[in-house]
Amino acid sequence: MNLSSAKYRITYEAFSKLSGSLSKVESVEELGIVANRHLKYLFNFKMLRIVMLFKNETAVSFTFLKSKEPKIVDSDELLDYEKQLFKVKIPLLRALNTTDLPGHATALYENWNKPKLWGWHTTSGEREICFSLISDDTESFNHSDMEILNLLVDNITSRYFQIYLSQQLKTKNLRLKEAITEIELKNTEIERINNNQQNIIFRRTEELHFKNKKLLELSKLNAHDLREPLTRILGFLEISELYTDEDLRKSILPKLKESALELDLIFRRVVSQSEQTASNANLIENGYD
Repeated sequence: MNLSSAKYRITYEAFSKLSGSLSKVESVEELGIVANRHLKYLFNFKMLRIVMLFKNETAVSFTFLKSKEPKIVDSDELLDYEKQLFKVKIPLLRALNTTDLPGHATALYENWNKPKLWGWHTTSGEREICFSLISDDTESFNHSDMEILNLLVDNITSRYFQIYLSQQLKTKNLRLKEAITEIELKNTEIERINNNQQNIIFRRTEELHFKNKKLLELSKLNAHDLREPLTRILGFLEISELYTDEDLRKSILPKLKESALELDLIFRRVVSQSEQTASNANLIENGYD
């Protein structure tokens, strides 16, 4: 086995381990850490940067620097050459300028020996991606490493979107659960209001039944008890002209007085029962049975 074949085998074994590890990560932060741990076994680089652009122009970037923790930025500002890559979609290879570096990496520029900037643009489904790599004379990158780099970018971005969609799904499920809880609370409140209204309707109905019953009793009292003495009084008045003054004083007036007193007593009973009926109705209306 020659050196090239050995390097090829080692590289792809390292990539297989990386791919297997990436499939198990559950967060974006863990994704960056795992990828950073394996990159040094795949190809030479000083800095590797992967930028994913969303439809709303929001950019998410992964920046890998050797011997440093990866930097992952949501809603990151695009570098000038990245804007150009997204616009013209043409690969680039040129000498590196300090303006080509994100702010946290500019201090490393002086330690690099004739650094070069490589840049590419690609799409994956509806995803738009640009990725760039910085190498120098001490750690050179060449075109033979492109295949493994493309596989790496595809694995990292694919896993990122899987995690992103999973998080979106969890967020939506949480909001759905909160909405269901809110609906259940509203339904409980509506049920309470309905029950309260039913109780009010029931009490009002009972009150009406009570009032109607008392009104019927008063009506019967008026029809029977009041009518009898009043009829006698009217009868006495009708026949009074047929009697002499003496007979009126002796016979008619005592009976007329008796009927009037009876009528007065019945009126008092009517007033008393009416007041009692009104008092009971107020008690029912205020919730006292």
